Amino acid sequence: MDKDKMSNSMDKEALNDEKMMIEKAMGLAQQMDEREAENDEVRGDFTKNGLNRLVDALNQANRVFKAPTYPRFEATVEVLPPEFIRNLEMVAAAARDSGLDDYMFDLEGIEDDMDLKMIAGIIDSAAMDKSFKAFLNKPQGMGDIQEEAGIPVMQTEGADQQAMASAAVGEEEDEEELFMARMRA
Repeated sequence: MDKDKMSNSMDKEALNDEKMMIEKAMGLAQQMDEREAENDEVRGDFTKNGLNRLVDALNQANRVFKAPTYPRFEATVEVLPPEFIRNLEMVAAAARDSGLDDYMFDLEGIEDDMDLKMIAGIIDSAAMDKSFKAFLNKPQGMGDIQEEAGIPVMQTEGADQQAMASAAVGEEEDEEELFMARMRA
């Protein structure tokens, strides 16, 4: 019986230690999240109109990304919301990845409406640029390698996928059929 009590007390201690470790880890994770949020924080003297001008530009880019629109601001804010910053960073990362230098921007220097207006203009231009849209619509992954190897890359829009795949395979047959149809006519 003493062994059972001893075993139970050891189990309880182990559970307490595990709970204490989990609580400690959660506390550290929360501290890290708070520090990260402070570092990503964008503060400035922003008006409602300036913020909503940037939201309009961002939503135009979101349509290109096929992402949900961001809601307009109801009041002025001194600190940009984290989800708004993440959305802006998504566009900035795509601009960097595309290699189109004209559309690159950094969120660190934003202080006032003039900065918001500058970034809104950049995002507007990027969202309307055909080469930027083409970059975003380009298949990810093996697309470059397939093109270099001469392998046809299927389009990702609508029902044309099947047509593109069959066109590459049966192109010679269609050509012969076309000539035969002309000869008969």
